[in-house]
Amino acid sequence: MPETLVELEKTDLTDKWYRNPAEFSRKKTLSEIGVFLLITFGLMLTFGWKAYIMPGEDNGVVDPVNLNTGLKNFCYYIAAFSPALGCITARYIFREGFRDDILFPKFTGHFKGYLLAFILPLTWGIMNCILITVVLGTGFTVKAPGGILEVVAALFQQSAIGYMAFFLLIGEELGWRAFLYDKLECLFGLNASIVIGGIIWGVWHLPVLIQMGLNFGKDAPGFPITNVLLMCVFCVVIGAMLQMLRKMADSVVAPIIAHALIDTVCNVIATMFLSEKIVDSVQFKIGGCMIVSSVLIGIPCWVYMNKCRHMRNGARQTLKK
Repeated sequence: MPETLVELEKTDLTDKWYRNPAEFSRKKTLSEIGVFLLITFGLMLTFGWKAYIMPGEDNGVVDPVNLNTGLKNFCYYIAAFSPALGCITARYIFREGFRDDILFPKFTGHFKGYLLAFILPLTWGIMNCILITVVLGTGFTVKAPGGILEVVAALFQQSAIGYMAFFLLIGEELGWRAFLYDKLECLFGLNASIVIGGIIWGVWHLPVLIQMGLNFGKDAPGFPITNVLLMCVFCVVIGAMLQMLRKMADSVVAPIIAHALIDTVCNVIATMFLSEKIVDSVQFKIGGCMIVSSVLIGIPCWVYMNKCRHMRNGARQTLKK
C-alpha cells in the first residue's frame, strides 16, 4: 500500500473505514446500500406525504387550529428518521454492527472540525441574506415590529429550537454522513460519492418538495421538477461541506450541529432581518440565492477534500481489489 496508516493519521480527513481492508466486500457494500435505500425511501414515500400536508388540504379546506395532529407528528418523525432507520436495518442485517458509526463526539484533536461546524453554516446564512437583499433590492432592515430586542429574543428562541433540531437531524446524518457517503466513497471515490450521495439526498426530499414547495415555492417555473433538480444541486454542495466536517471531526456530531444551525438560526436570520418584500411570490428567487451561497460555501470544502484525497488513494485501491 503506497501510504502507511501513520501517514493517513496525519491528515485532517482520516477515515476509519479505510483501515479495515480485510473486511471490505464490494458485493456486500452494494447490498448494504440497496437495503439502506429500500428502507429509507420506503419509509419516506410511505409517511412523508402525510407528514408534510396540512390537515384538510387534501379536500381543499385547511384547518389552522389542528395543524399538529398526532398522525401527522407520527408520520413526520418516521419520515425524518428514515435514513437512520435504514442505516440501523442495513447494519443489523449484514451484521456490521456500530463500531464505525462515528456517532459519538471526539473533541480531542478535532477542534477545527467542530469550530467550522459553527462558522460555516453561520457564514452561509449571512451570505444568503446579503444575496437576497441585493437581488430583491429590499434593503437590509430589521423587520420585527418590536425592534432589535424582539430580533434578539427570536434568535435566542431559535437557538433553543436548535436543540430539538439537533435531535431530529440525527435521523438524517446517521444515515447520510455516517453510512451512505462512506459506502459510496469506498465504491466510487470521493467526488462520485459527493455527487451521487447529494442526488440521493435531494430526491429523498420529494414529498416535502411537492407538498410544500420546499425552499423554492410551488410557483417555481417547471414545478415540481425544477424544485427537485435545484434541491439536488443544493444537497450536492452542502453535502460536500457536511461530509468535510464529518471527516475533520471523525464524528457525525459535527455535521449534525451544522445542519441544525442551517435549519434554525440561519432561517430566522433571513426572516427577521429582511424587509417585508420577502413573500411567497419571490420564494423562487430566494431559493436561487440559497443555491448560489451554497455553492460558494460547498465548493471550497469539496476542493479541500480533494486536496487531501491523494493521502487515501492507496488504501481505497487496496479495498477495491
